[in-house]
Amino acid sequence: METMQKLHPPTDLRRAWWILAVLALPVFIGALDLTIVSAILPEVMNQLNLPPDTRFDEASWVISAYLLAYTISMTFTGRLSDMLGRKWVYILCLLIFMFGSWFITIADKWPADTYLEVYRWFYPNPDTHIPPSLEMRQLYMIILGRVIQALGAGAMVPVTMALVGDLFPKDGRARPLGAIGAIDTAGWVLGHLYGGAMVNFFGTHGDSIVDAFAGVGLKINHPDWHTLFILNIPLSIIALIGAWVALRGPQFNRRVAGKFDFVGTGLITAALIGLSVGLGGASPESAASADSFDQIAGKSTDVTTPMLIMAAVAFAAFLFWEFRTKAPLIDLRLFRKANFSVAAFTNFCVGFALAIGLVSVPLLVNIRLDSASNSAFHDAALVAGLVLSGLTIPMALAAFPGGWLSDRYGYRRVTVIGMALSIAGFLLCSFTWTGNISFWIMAAEIALVGIGLGLTISPVATALMNDAPDDDRGVSSALVLVLRLVGMTLAISGLTTFALYRVDERVAHMPGLDRQDAYFNATVDQINEMFLIGAAVSLLALLFALRLHGGRVDPKSSAMPAKTTSEMRPIREIGS
Repeated sequence: METMQKLHPPTDLRRAWWILAVLALPVFIGALDLTIVSAILPEVMNQLNLPPDTRFDEASWVISAYLLAYTISMTFTGRLSDMLGRKWVYILCLLIFMFGSWFITIADKWPADTYLEVYRWFYPNPDTHIPPSLEMRQLYMIILGRVIQALGAGAMVPVTMALVGDLFPKDGRARPLGAIGAIDTAGWVLGHLYGGAMVNFFGTHGDSIVDAFAGVGLKINHPDWHTLFILNIPLSIIALIGAWVALRGPQFNRRVAGKFDFVGTGLITAALIGLSVGLGGASPESAASADSFDQIAGKSTDVTTPMLIMAAVAFAAFLFWEFRTKAPLIDLRLFRKANFSVAAFTNFCVGFALAIGLVSVPLLVNIRLDSASNSAFHDAALVAGLVLSGLTIPMALAAFPGGWLSDRYGYRRVTVIGMALSIAGFLLCSFTWTGNISFWIMAAEIALVGIGLGLTISPVATALMNDAPDDDRGVSSALVLVLRLVGMTLAISGLTTFALYRVDERVAHMPGLDRQDAYFNATVDQINEMFLIGAAVSLLALLFALRLHGGRVDPKSSAMPAKTTSEMRPIREIGS
């Protein structure tokens, strides 16, 4: 009993929920910044005087680099929190996020000059090596700031999920994990809308804001896209103080003995970088303003094949190393457990299916609306965002009841129901979406997919975490998120490449139509085919989910007064 007290010190459940609420704020802000740039990127490019053709090249890495760094940070900070304690890793990650947010606000100033000095130090001869223009140097520094920001933001999610495992007993984790999943999803769902609304507000009321501050003796610059990242700093300071107060107690400083797997971390990082760069940095945000599959797909370059080969070799070396080392980053033997392996695969499929919706919805909206003028372009972006919210908002909302239903009916039943709803939604969209379908009907039908995918968030995460030992809780939490993001990345790149081939093939069989009309019809047909692929992937996840077991909470046990975690644990092992 003494050992159990050390591993699970007393934590009142009411305090546990309060701690979770405090830690959720930075998770939401970090997820918000995952998609916020897609709305403000045109203004950033305009202020930097960047040529339009950089939109889908270097400028797209303002978005893609964040997603890549966000994913990479998850792979190893979960393990760091296991080894060094949740409190200090969480606070360090929050500080990194704050520094990255501040760096972005000044990235187009002295960091761009410093970049030039460093460049000339490596290449002193200006005749043989012409440095990048001022505009491109400013863009590169903004991308660097986004990377720094994402390294902190991405790390906070698995650490927060691991803290759920520390604070709640096994049969009490479904609802808090559902809450974290909903908050994280809501962040990236609202990022685009928040960014666009704030930039529009600054443009309309910026002078009034400056005058209001001048009235109290404060001089500020006209608010613009920089202001969005400045706002992160006071919010993060509030969260930092809250985390410092909330994470008091030895349970948040508990450390696991062992060595950190630097080799494994380096190999999996190389694999993720090779995959992302090799696929051209394709991301869901690239579909927001695209009117063809060609604009969504990652651009093929001279480094595409070498980077994909590097990714494959690095991943194979990672697997080989993890099986041989005594202190692996990820204990691959965990995948021998049914719940762990099934939950991991299901989450990968959820990410894959989600990407199909994130790409297809705005693409169909954009090809239907004429975006020749700036006003029409913004109208198309607004309509696409509203229709897409039919997928993303129900997904976020469904994560809450998903946790409650998981406690009541177990992991398997809720996950199977969720995937079944996803299948029904994809099939409904595939058979009814046409070139003139109502946007309201589109949003209503795709909502069925969102509800289905959202219901799986909590049971899948809880099943995976509860099947992992306490010492691997942090890295297991990271796997929940990494596999979903990798599934999204592979789906976007692989399916858009496949879609390009299929669209060209269809157009070749429409000789009697105008070329523009032929491409329109072929794209609509291909979107319907992608929905069928989404249904097939969801069916595959459903079949695997049939192997899930456990998770159902005994009502008598859950009704007992829960005073401390250590008191509850010997009684409440039903979810194992």
